[in-house]
Amino acid sequence: MDVEKKEKYETLNEIRLRKEIVLSEIRRDNQQMAILWKELFKKPAPRKKGFTLASLMSTGAGLADGFMLAWKLYRKYKKK
Repeated sequence: MDVEKKEKYETLNEIRLRKEIVLSEIRRDNQQMAILWKELFKKPAPRKKGFTLASLMSTGAGLADGFMLAWKLYRKYKKK
């Protein structure tokens, strides 16, 4: 977009034509933004049961590993 661009209009018809062009550009940009906005907040496709089970197992294993690490550190550094 050229902000520095200065156009000279000689007649009212030139102004109307420029207005129509700018208005059509604004509407086209608005449609594109609406499409992008809808895609941004579109719900993800539902996962299959196998993937859900695998993610639950992975999360559970990570939690168990973290708990074991915390327990080992607690036992190693607890005050006697």
